[in-house]
Amino acid sequence: MRLIIFNTRWPSLVFACLFLACSAGNGRTGSPAVPVSTEKGAPGVAITPKNFPAHTLTDVKDAFQLVKALGDHTVLIYQWQHLDLKVAELMVSLSRKAGVNPILGLSPTTLDQGRKELDLPAELRKKAGTDLSFANPVIRKAFKKAAVDLARLQPSYLCLATEINFLAMQRLPEYLHFAGLYKEAYREVKRVSPNTKVFVSFQWEWMRILDAKEPFKIKEHSKVIDIFRPALDVVGLTTYPSYFHETPADLVPNYYSWIYRHARKSDEILLMEVGWPTGGSGSEGEQSAYIQRLPALLEQVNVSVVAWALLHDIELAEFDADLKTVGLITNRGQKKPGYQDFKALKNQLR
Repeated sequence: MRLIIFNTRWPSLVFACLFLACSAGNGRTGSPAVPVSTEKGAPGVAITPKNFPAHTLTDVKDAFQLVKALGDHTVLIYQWQHLDLKVAELMVSLSRKAGVNPILGLSPTTLDQGRKELDLPAELRKKAGTDLSFANPVIRKAFKKAAVDLARLQPSYLCLATEINFLAMQRLPEYLHFAGLYKEAYREVKRVSPNTKVFVSFQWEWMRILDAKEPFKIKEHSKVIDIFRPALDVVGLTTYPSYFHETPADLVPNYYSWIYRHARKSDEILLMEVGWPTGGSGSEGEQSAYIQRLPALLEQVNVSVVAWALLHDIELAEFDADLKTVGLITNRGQKKPGYQDFKALKNQLR
């Protein structure tokens, strides 16, 4: 076990709403949604283009073709304060043209403050005044509108909060306010897009850490998930084991099937962000080994989608070596050994 640090800077991808800001275009989503794979463990990848953030529109389009070669899905997560519906619309359009199913996410809590503060658009922050809470009617109305706006793009999956258990761990009253808001948003989303599967995601390593620390409170820990029922079509997880385990070999056989201490056997499990870096706390060999272990680790899990966290590495000064190197391809376009390993998952997970 590595030294555990309360670190929530792993990317619930703000990138998706940023890397098209320099591109022109008027994408439309008139084409029908890509059918969702009904087979177990359909792979996917979150889009990050070559040369990010100094990428071109060609880099973006090439990235979609690479994703299509790797899997059936792409993940597009937007921090609420940066949500641009025109960008989201264009990304969904490009996804469908490439033949991959877009999984949309809206993240209402901040990345840089441990996911314990609300991540509000600037104008909404002004309107809300000093009452920056999910209990504030102004904020509730705006969140439901953002959720419905994304639902109008008719995604097969819509995540309305990423790694939301961090909020429960730090501000439980605020978590309860959000759970009530989520259920209201769920009903409104279903009116607009009844076939969309709506959910929130939970950070898996910290769920396991709490269970290990308080093994006699597992049922209590499950309430973090259960509070969203019955308005929870999918149980979404993010998982980045390298901060907590020296090598992939250290992951116990029930590393992911442990979820059934908290979830129901009938629940659809969606791994929305899966990652192991090739720098910092990881290496290329470890990334490959982790990917190769995934079929065995997920064998007993009713997992529908396994989405890798980044396609290409990213070059951002504020990110450390771990965050920069989760990609299956380097920032300059060189495929890592893990690329071929992940490509092979199409057959191995099913």
